[in-house]
Amino acid sequence: MGKIIRNNKDLGEAIRLARKTMDLRQIDVAQKASVRQALVSELENGATTAKLGTVIRVLAALDMDLSTVPRRKVKFDPTEY
Repeated sequence: MGKIIRNNKDLGEAIRLARKTMDLRQIDVAQKASVRQALVSELENGATTAKLGTVIRVLAALDMDLSTVPRRKVKFDPTEY
């Protein structure tokens, strides 16, 4: 089962967990995704404004997909993000 991602921090935690589970270094993921190691670090720390296509390449390097699901919470408060 996947993890619900609602912000950059959640995404970074999911990427880090997948990388460590696969026993990969950031540089290994970066090479597979054709990105800089610093970008992988930034993603993992939730501190990036990377393009969606770049994020998808990093996820693919970790054998992960991006999907969307309907939000379970009816009320949306954009200040929570």
